[in-house]
Amino acid sequence: MIELTPLLNEKSNIPLYIQLYQYIREEIVSGRIKQDTRLPSIRNLSVYLKISRTPIADAYELLLEEGYIRSKPRSGFYAVSPETISVLQTEASREPKEENPKNQIASFDFHYDHVDLYHFPFKKWKKWSSLCLTSENLHLLQKNADLQGEYGLRKEVASYLHQVRGVCCSPDQIIISAGTYHSLQLLFHLLKDDVKIVGTEEAVNIGVKAIFEQYSSFSYRSITLESDGISMEDLYNSQAQAVYVTPSHQFPFGMTFSIKKRMELLQWAYEKNAYIIENDYDSEFRFNGRPLPALQSLDKHDRVIYIGTFSRILSPSFRISYLILPRSLFHRFQQQTHSYNQIVSPILQKTLQLFMESNDFARHMRKMRHLYQKKHDILVDAVNYFFKDQADISGQGSGLHILLKVKNGMTENELILAAKKEGINVYPSSIYHLESSSASSAAVLLGFGALSEETIKQGIKKLAKAWRIKQI
Repeated sequence: MIELTPLLNEKSNIPLYIQLYQYIREEIVSGRIKQDTRLPSIRNLSVYLKISRTPIADAYELLLEEGYIRSKPRSGFYAVSPETISVLQTEASREPKEENPKNQIASFDFHYDHVDLYHFPFKKWKKWSSLCLTSENLHLLQKNADLQGEYGLRKEVASYLHQVRGVCCSPDQIIISAGTYHSLQLLFHLLKDDVKIVGTEEAVNIGVKAIFEQYSSFSYRSITLESDGISMEDLYNSQAQAVYVTPSHQFPFGMTFSIKKRMELLQWAYEKNAYIIENDYDSEFRFNGRPLPALQSLDKHDRVIYIGTFSRILSPSFRISYLILPRSLFHRFQQQTHSYNQIVSPILQKTLQLFMESNDFARHMRKMRHLYQKKHDILVDAVNYFFKDQADISGQGSGLHILLKVKNGMTENELILAAKKEGINVYPSSIYHLESSSASSAAVLLGFGALSEETIKQGIKKLAKAWRIKQI
């Protein structure tokens, strides 16, 4: 393993993760970082560079997406030979510009994590934000943040989740956090004395993989995914004391766990005295059929730890998430508050609280559900029209992305490069698999949240042409 010594400028217009991405990319392309060299772990690099783990995780994810590094299960990140990325070398050797390379060239960006900001309620948000900055609320600027988060916001979150997801909790069980990864870091710190083996879906977000890497006290088991959720046979055989799942819209496959599978998971947790870590990712947007209840709402034995976020409803840049602890774990949190800092701005929390207390939040939710429903249907209809039986869709019916399995003989990387030549960004799914053998060779992620309806139609039409799909 090598040491990385980039010159990072926190005052630059270029975000830290882009600066780090550009530095590592150039080191690999120039040959200064040799093929198969192991990169520092996210945790170690964070300590060495004295920056948070988030920009490092984002930089590594971008390098993975573009093929400059690879992820080896239970081992870390490794550099890829420049020869294998020669297609990208010309672009990589250019002088860095003051812009985000994710947004360069591509006219159609099907990023799975982007949301529609054109319809964000700026005027309403500004109204509540301005109210927080009046003389009546000067205490928000002067006081230290409540360790669990502002009580008023926690109260609104509890009420909202009970209405839309059936979640049963008091505001006292809720901890406001700065993103899902922040929630998981806190949670794993609380679980480290009880849990030695964590089961997790066979494919997960890179940030979740990074969390596992940070905590050497845990080992994890990859659990096979079936059409209706996680394999219970694999889970029982794993000897896990906790399991991480995304039952509302599994990432990246997109399936929704059946009610039968949810009840089996709860029975496993009861029998094994184990925990279920429920990341209710994309639960806000279900387009076909009635929403299935959250696992937490069905839990009779206090075994479910619930994680949610406002990033899909509002914007990922807000970085406001929440963690709901069972009573037993909450008591442990109270005993360990000395090791936790609340890093979400009290003013931002208060603004969100006022937004939720008014009818503005509910109106925004209804508008976005309707909008995303239309975009989802246009995407699915366009794929069916232009691809016919030459592609299969996984994950339709909920969430803001689908997994497209293309049946034209091209590999995943060939699909991505062919699309990029036409100014279209689509994204790999294989990098999210814990075991490389389980990855599909020709499946890409298509997000539709940030695209207009017409852009979605034209983008799918151009993809069919780029991938040489025969029109019948």
